[in-house]
Parts: sequence; C-alpha cells; structure tokens
Amino acid sequence: MSEIALHSLPNTQARALAASGAPVFLFVNPVEYHGPHLSLDNDALISRGLAADIHARLAAVHPDWPYLTAGELGMGSGAVPGPGSRRTPYPRLRDQVVDACRSLATLGARRVILMTFHGDPMHNLALQAGADWLAGQGIPALVPMHLLIRELMGLTADGGRLAPLLDAVPDAADRQALAGSLQTDIHAGFGETSLTLHYAPETVSPDYRNVPPCPAWRSHPAVALLANAARLAGVRDFAAEAAYAAMGLGWLALRPFPGYTGRPSLARAEVGAILSGLIVDTFAQATLDVFDRGAPAPRPALAWLETLTVGGRAY
Repeated sequence: MSEIALHSLPNTQARALAASGAPVFLFVNPVEYHGPHLSLDNDALISRGLAADIHARLAAVHPDWPYLTAGELGMGSGAVPGPGSRRTPYPRLRDQVVDACRSLATLGARRVILMTFHGDPMHNLALQAGADWLAGQGIPALVPMHLLIRELMGLTADGGRLAPLLDAVPDAADRQALAGSLQTDIHAGFGETSLTLHYAPETVSPDYRNVPPCPAWRSHPAVALLANAARLAGVRDFAAEAAYAAMGLGWLALRPFPGYTGRPSLARAEVGAILSGLIVDTFAQATLDVFDRGAPAPRPALAWLETLTVGGRAY
C-alpha cells in the first residue's frame, strides 16, 4: 500500500484517516555525518525503508490499515561530529518530539510509531518522552529502535542472531574479520552500509569499497571499570548498558575521528536484505504485541543517563 502523508492532505481528510486507528509513523532522525560514503540523511532513509516493510507486515494482519506518515523531524541528540552534522540539545529535542506527538493527538491519531535509526541513547530517551506522553493520553505508542539497541548490547562474539549476515560474505578471511567486530559495528559500518545498499543504493558512494576499516579503539576506561564492577556485583543489565556506553565513548575519542565503525567496504546489498528482514521481524512483532495484545511497549536502554546528565543539560 502506498504511503499517505497526513500533513499533505486537507485537514478533514487527515483527521478521518488518523482517527481510523491505523498507526501513524512519526520519523525523528538527525542530519548526521556517516563517514565519507553515506549521506547525511542516512538514518532517515533506513527508517523509511524499515517503516514501509513494517507496515506491509502489519497490513497482512490488518488489511484495512493504510500506511500513514506524519513527516520527519530532522533533529537528533548526540549526532556524531563531522562535516554537515547538526546536533540538537536533548531538552530541545525532547520538547519538539512531545510537541509533535501532541499535534498527532489533536489530529485524532489512535496509534503512533516513533521511527528512528539513530542509536544515541539520549535521542531515544527523547522519543520515549513522546511515547510516554501519548500513552498518558490513552494512545498506544512505541519506539521500535529500543529493541535493536538492546540486541546490540547482547551480541556475542559470533554475532548471535546476526550470524546469518556473515554467510552472505563470500571470503572466509572477511567473514572472520567481521565476526569479531559485529559488536562494535554501531555506525555507518558493515551493517548500516549494507542496509543502505538495500534500501537506498543510489545514495551510497561508489567508492565505499575503498573505505579503510575503522581503527581499533579501547573502551572509555572509567566507564568500563564501572561496567566491570556492576558485572561483579551481579547487576547484569546495568553492566551491559555501561559497557555499551564505554565502547561508544571510546570510539568517539578516536583521533582523527573516522565517523564510521567496522568495515563498510565489505557491505553488500544482500546482507542488507537479510538484516532488514531480521529487524522488521522484531519491530513488527513488537508493534502487533503492543497494539493488538496490549503488551507493554519496549523501554529504552540507559535511561539513567537522563539523571546523570541533569536532564540532558550536561550532554
């Protein structure tokens, strides 16, 4: 089913569609540097590809649900540094997301999906603020990205559930190199570049195969120490979250900063097709669980960061 952009319709028609009960997809993604080989809008491109596929899965169960979208907030907390990046302070982003959700409520939306492919934890806390506001109005809403971030935190050395991605890489040496780096492949690397080759190949530089591997880095020592202490104390969830934060901070400290992780040169469109299928399976099932079965919506990881950063003012 074709996308229906609510904001481009006469208000009476938009209200009727929003009130139909079909989920409305609200996109929130930063303009952000993704290395020399991907576009500044890469998160938005992947979000829209995933959303269309998620809707197709939902439509198999709810054929009466049109594919409704509510535009793109081109904003993001924690955008990585690089040419063209735009960083939005967390308090401002949170307010804008909540305001957009309030707007959808006045339009009559009865279900909302907040879509992003940006992994910054504070960014996703801002989206959760919007989902929580909607839930407080009796409007079920969810942020599917929470599920992917939690899965990345639990990756094993062989890639866990993502191991099938390696089967699409023909060279054994390349597969071995990738197997040890999937856990740190968090931005514009093998996985994200493969997704872009699948969803928007025209936006990938033809020279992506010449992009060198991201240099190895060490996790932030103080935060890694905190993660180890939490692990020894048996606080497993916090330990995993702190270890993930330590890894990300270590990458951001690289100089010169590459703006990507992993090995983007090994990306393949067929890998992106496999990865998108895995993500859509997870996101669509969670959406049906929340909207049809009344299951609790997924919660964000690293929620303690909002307190640690004084409401994002020190972020």
